[in-house]
This record gives sequence, structure tokens and C-alpha cells, in this order.
Amino acid sequence: MRVAGGLAALLLGMAIVIVQPAATALTPKEIADIAQQITVRIDGANTGSGVIIERQSNVYTVVTNWHVVQLKGNYTVYTPDGQPYKFNHSQVKRFPGIDLAVFQFTSNANYRVAEKGNSDQVELGTNISVAGYPQGTSDIKFIKGAISSRVSNPKDGYAFVYDIGGFPGMSGGAILDEQGKLVGIHGRATTRPDTSAVTLYGIPLRTYLSLAPFLQSVAKFTLVKTLIGHSQKVIKSSITNDSFREGSVWSLAFSPDGKTLASGSLDKTIKIWNIATRKEIRTLKAHSQAVDSLAISSDGRTLVSICGLFCFDGIKIWNLATGQEIRTLKYVSNKSLNFATSVAISPDANTLANGNSDNTIKIWNLATGQEILTLNGHSDPVDSVAIAPDNKTLVSSSFDKTIKIWNLVTGQEIRTINHNSYVASIAISPDSKTLATSSDNDKNIKIWNITTGQVIRILNGHSNRVNSVTFSPDGTTLASGSGDKTIKIWNVSTGQDIATLKGHSDSVWSVAFSPDGKTLASGSYDATIKIWRLSE
Repeated sequence: MRVAGGLAALLLGMAIVIVQPAATALTPKEIADIAQQITVRIDGANTGSGVIIERQSNVYTVVTNWHVVQLKGNYTVYTPDGQPYKFNHSQVKRFPGIDLAVFQFTSNANYRVAEKGNSDQVELGTNISVAGYPQGTSDIKFIKGAISSRVSNPKDGYAFVYDIGGFPGMSGGAILDEQGKLVGIHGRATTRPDTSAVTLYGIPLRTYLSLAPFLQSVAKFTLVKTLIGHSQKVIKSSITNDSFREGSVWSLAFSPDGKTLASGSLDKTIKIWNIATRKEIRTLKAHSQAVDSLAISSDGRTLVSICGLFCFDGIKIWNLATGQEIRTLKYVSNKSLNFATSVAISPDANTLANGNSDNTIKIWNLATGQEILTLNGHSDPVDSVAIAPDNKTLVSSSFDKTIKIWNLVTGQEIRTINHNSYVASIAISPDSKTLATSSDNDKNIKIWNITTGQVIRILNGHSNRVNSVTFSPDGTTLASGSGDKTIKIWNVSTGQDIATLKGHSDSVWSVAFSPDGKTLASGSYDATIKIWRLSE
């Protein structure tokens, strides 16, 4: 901050004290309203309560006590509007050493997420409120009280002690402070045999926050198969003198049912694989050069391919089921050496977009092959295009070191984002709000807010260029493939590197998630495709 001369001199000789206003306590009614909006009821093999603590896109995370959901079997979580969502004990993740667990449910409804408070500030005498669903009722119970003790060496995480009464079934419910913020999870009661006095115990929120990153790393991808089918012939570059395999895998795409994988290679072919049997179904002798970009329509009927650098074959449209070529899309450019560089299909399967070396983006009707729009704005070749799940937004990147956001319907440019170098890969999150990019001249991944064009965070961890990025279907994780021969899995919310997958012997050029998010495919310069399976 700059301060004008006279004022600066004055400030240098003064001590400035800033008094922070005290947080205003909410009324009991206001706190009760919050409690009702964030607390859920759990029914099934056991009963209890839970708190909606996280949201990523349409995936909600509920925290509860492990003892509420430890029995094997099916459960139903009832949200504040009474809607039921099913889950199984196998989907529950237990926190190590404490009586906490989390599970997730998916909904397009807009549920309130608990605002996290500071449990370190909860001291003896601090006023709190506890909410939960007593056993045998669908009516929430809301009780006010105060902290009577803090346990220095808590068993199972129970450091809060309070004497306010409670009922079976309220375990897993919220402990709120006077601002209605979540400071703990209610969960245990003991009764003195001599006086019948009931003492209640809760787990501070700090305990959850300190261990939540551990749960992210619990989910592990295991290598289940290496697919070998593309050419294994070793070629030496006349330019760089480097050796590489002719069957280097440059592009991957899953079918919408997750049963089929398409791979495009430097050997000029596309191979179609059965994921269940992990066997090759057929080979498409596709192009006169390396198959650089692939896309499969959301109805599973159509495969689109292009062959990239100095390949003038046009855009090929294939019947995925039969392997028959339907048509080839070409257009006359004002540049004699124009070629397609990338392709993307809209989620509604109606529209095809492709980037070109003449600096344009073409929009096509996928069913008819008719050209709809030409987008002009880049000053150098367009190297990547992606269409957002909202079917309204197109993102493109170029050698001119910019990313452009477009209205796919009107063709209007919405904004330009300046990048430090040309972008190697782009991916759009399932909620259409977030963009991930990797750059040619660094080892980082940038996460952007599409609406504002601002960087949200930078992911660091690879030791070489990042060639490919892709979001998981629920938007919570991002996978990246790199020249360091690894795939990294990232927590999108925190930017944490939660897993590193090793197995390829050369640069990883393409990564793709299956539609259920449980399978990850990676393609490499080592001419193999590796299939990784998420182990629960």
C-alpha cells in the first residue's frame, strides 16, 4: 500500500491499535435454524445423525460418528427437506484412531454446508448448542448448554464435555457456537450409577480438520492391466536423435458407459478396447499421421478423430460400434497449410468443435456435418479446445499464449486469459465453473475461475512438463500426466497431491477418467496404456 508523504511520516511516529469488534451472538432461534439446515438423519443398520460439512459440485460430504455407521449394511441419509439418499457401509471412510467417519451422497438440490468455527477457542464455560435426531423420530432435537470440561488426553477424540442432556440417535450431530458455526461433533454419553447424572462428550472440529487430508490419501489407484497393441517399433528422431516407440499413445477417450476405451497413436491407428476383458476389439486404420485428439459422444454412438501436426486428412467421424467411417469434415482455409489440431464434442452430443492451425475454431453440427460457426480471435494456431458440461461455454488455448472463453451458441468471445506460455492441456470441471491448464514451459497446473478469469491455485509436484489434465466426474479430484513418467492425483479443493502413480517407462501423454470415476487410463510414449482402478 502506498501512503502520501506527510501521512507516512505521521504514521512512522505512531503506534496504531486496531480493535476487532466482538462477534455478535445469534439468537437461539437463529442457531436452531442453522442446525436444522445442516444436520441430517441416518437410518439403516444403525441410526444416528450427521452434519453436511463439505460440498464439491453436486457431491455432499457428511461427517458422523464411526459407531453410527460401523455396522455392515445399507443406510439412508435423510436431508433437512426429507429427501432420502442411499449409501452402503462400504462407502464409509473411517478416521484413524477417533470416533469419526465420513460418507458422500450426490444431489442437485442446494443444501446448506456447515460453516466451520474455531474449536480451539471453545473453553470452559463457552456456550454451545447440540442438535441431532433422537432415535425413533424424524424430528430434530436442539439443546443449549455450556462446556463443563476439556479432556487433555481424550479417548477416541472426545475432548469436549458438557452436561446438557441428550438422547440416543443424536450421535453424529452438530455442536455449534454462539455464531452458529460448527465447532464439534456430538457423540457419546455416560451415566453415573450413583446419581444417574448424564455427561455428554463431543469431538472438536479441529480433530476432523487435522485428519481429513489423510482420508484423501486413503483412496488409492491400483494398476490392474497394461494394454499393449500399438506398434512397439523403436524409432530414432532425425532431429533430436531421441528414440521413441512408433506406437506412442497420444490420446484417450472413454465411452459414456465406461465399457469401451479408444486410443490414438503415433502409429496412425485408433484402437478400440473392451475395458471388462481388457482386450482389443478392433483397429481403425485412421489417418496418414499420428492420431492427436479423440472424442466420443455422450450417446456412445460417435467417435471423432484428428491427426494433428501437418496432417491434412480433416476431421473423421466414426461409428463407434462398427468402426465404419461415417464422414470426413474439411473446409477451405485462407491458409494453404491449415490442419485440425484438437476436437471436442458437446455433452448433449449435438455439436463438434475443433481448433485449427489457421488460428480459428470451427463449430459443426455433429449429426449432419454442417459447419455452423467460425470463431476468430486467436493470433496463432489453436492447440486445445474443450466444451463445458453446461453446453454453453467453449474454452480454447493457443500458441499466442492466451486462453479464450466463448459463448458456444453465439460464438461471442466472453473473455481472454493471458498465460505465461502456450497451454499444453485444458480441462473443465463438471460444474462448468473451474478450468485446469498445464503449460509447456513449467511443471505446474493452474486452476482458474472461469467466470472471473482469476487463478484460484497452482498445483506443484511434477518434476517435468505436464502433458495432460482431466477432472474426475464428481469434480473433487484432478489427474495429470507428465514427462516425469508419472500420473498425479490432486484434491481440487485443497490443491494437495494425494497420490502418485508410477509404472510407465516414458512420458505420460494422455489421461482419462471413466464416467464412474473408478477407472483411470493413461497413455504413454512407451506405447502402452495402463488401466488403474480405484480401490475403496
